[in-house]
Amino acid sequence: MNEIKEEFYRLAAPIFIGGLFKSGTTLLRAMIGQHSTIASGLETQWFRLNWEGERDKAFFEHVERLRNFYQLQETVVQQMVLKSSSTEIFVDLLLSHFAVSIGKRRWAEKTPGNILHLDRIYRTWPDAKVIHIIRDPRDIFASLKQAKKWDSIEVFTDLWCEYLGAAEDFKKRSIASKDRYLELRYEVLIRRPAEAMKRVLNFVGEAWDPQTASFQGKEDEFRIVLELTGKASTTLKRLEKPISNERIGIWKDIVTQEEIVDIHRRVEERGLLDLMRRIERESDEAGLEEDCQDF
Repeated sequence: MNEIKEEFYRLAAPIFIGGLFKSGTTLLRAMIGQHSTIASGLETQWFRLNWEGERDKAFFEHVERLRNFYQLQETVVQQMVLKSSSTEIFVDLLLSHFAVSIGKRRWAEKTPGNILHLDRIYRTWPDAKVIHIIRDPRDIFASLKQAKKWDSIEVFTDLWCEYLGAAEDFKKRSIASKDRYLELRYEVLIRRPAEAMKRVLNFVGEAWDPQTASFQGKEDEFRIVLELTGKASTTLKRLEKPISNERIGIWKDIVTQEEIVDIHRRVEERGLLDLMRRIERESDEAGLEEDCQDF
C-alpha cells in the first residue's frame, strides 16, 4: 500500500472502544487486537485534531506521535495529511494503512473519549461498531486515587456524569443503538473473559478466536509511550501483566464511606444516581455469582 487514496479505504466496519478512564478500555483493546482479523493500537485521541484550524506545532506533534505509535513511514503519513480533508479521513487512512500493513482487514480504535463523540462517529462511519466498557464507579475512583489523577470527588463525579450521561442520552435518541452500540462490563471481561469476548466478537460480526480470551501481558507499549511522551502510564504498566481479578473491589481498601456518600450526593444532583447505584449493585452481584461458582 504505497499510494494513499483520498477516500476511505473502506475496510470492514471500524470498531471504536470507549469508556471512562480506568474502566478497562486499554485491556479490551489489547484483547480484541489479538483477533486474527482486527488491528488495534495505542489511542489516537483523533477528535483532538483540529483539521480546520491552524496547523501549529501542537498539530504536527500530534500527527508525529501517531506516526511513531503505529510505526509508519514519515512520507506515507505526510501523504495522508496532504490528501485528507478532515480528521475523520485522516484517522481512517492511518488506521486502515496500519491494519493492512500487519495483515489484518479491519481496525479498532480505543480512546476513552469516543463515548463523547458517538454522533460524530456514526455520521462518518454509519456501520461503525462502538463498545462501551463500564466498570464499578467505586473502583474507578479508587484507581484514580492511586494514580493521583482526576482524584478529587468533584472532578471524578463530573467526569463520570459526562461520560455515562452521554451514553444514556445516545441510547435514548438512537433507535438502532443495539445493533451498533454495545455495553460490556469490566467485571465480566475479567472474571469470564471467554464469555465476554464471544459477546464482543458476535457483536462486531467476527468469528470466535480463542486467543482473544487469553491475555498474557503486553510489554512494549509502556516503553513506547514513555519514550515518545515522557509520561509513565500506570494503565500501560499494568497491561504488562496477565489478566487478573486483583483490581476488582479495590475500592473497599481505598475509598471511605464518607467519600461514597459525597459521590452519591453529587451524582444525584445530576440526575444519574439510579444509574450509578445500578452499576454498583450489578458489580456486587457479579462478585457474589463468581463466589458461588467457586464454591
